[in-house]
Amino acid sequence: MKLVITEKNKVHQLVAIFRHLNGIVTDVNINLKSDSLYIQGMDASHACLIEINIEKEWFDGFEIEEGVMGVNCGMLFKIIDCWKDGQTITIYSKNYDKLSVDFEGENTLTKRFEIPLMDIDSDVMEIPETEYQVDLCLKSTDLKEIISELSIFNNTLQLNCDEEKVILKAHGDSGSATVEIKQDDIDEYAVEEDSSLSISYGIKYINAVCAFHKLNKYIYIHSSENIPIKLQYSLDGEDDNGRNFVRFFIAPKIED
Repeated sequence: MKLVITEKNKVHQLVAIFRHLNGIVTDVNINLKSDSLYIQGMDASHACLIEINIEKEWFDGFEIEEGVMGVNCGMLFKIIDCWKDGQTITIYSKNYDKLSVDFEGENTLTKRFEIPLMDIDSDVMEIPETEYQVDLCLKSTDLKEIISELSIFNNTLQLNCDEEKVILKAHGDSGSATVEIKQDDIDEYAVEEDSSLSISYGIKYINAVCAFHKLNKYIYIHSSENIPIKLQYSLDGEDDNGRNFVRFFIAPKIED
């Protein structure tokens, strides 16, 4: 198995993925297929699921024997923290017992890292296609800023949507914060006719998703009553329907 990433933007995307996976899951299986790399993992509380799909053509080099590699996300973080801007990334494994990662670039030291692979007993969940009541697209940095500010006041985010606007709220003993986002401030917005939505989520999970904001200028958000919210970054530019993506499903919070 050998994966090579040399294109600058894609290197930065892979760095962002490996740097922040640890904020969602401790250990994860990397599923290697003849035409893609697929990762799925759940946080310890089973409230947040991450799903990553990167197809063969996205990579600058892709040589695969189908298999599964279990890795510790904390170790991936430590490795990627040694990467320097301008370096390419090569990931390889000869016998699927160890994972090797090389960083190379002009005027930089060549660095090679090796970590043992793990046997992780984890089933891949089938995620059905769903029609949502609300679909919107925001600038990922704007959402990151909003959630960072709201998290000061509570650990619960309340999302309210209607045909006119989106309102995000957080309130607690120390105060409250409300952010109103009108249609003119939303890059794309669609709401089921005559529909309104009011639902709450654990703000720490949304914060963890926002840590991946460098993956794309935009984040796509899809929500309905009583099912997990979907938040997606495309790895194919601004296309929400691209085949290369990092997406998250966060279960609604049940209020006492």
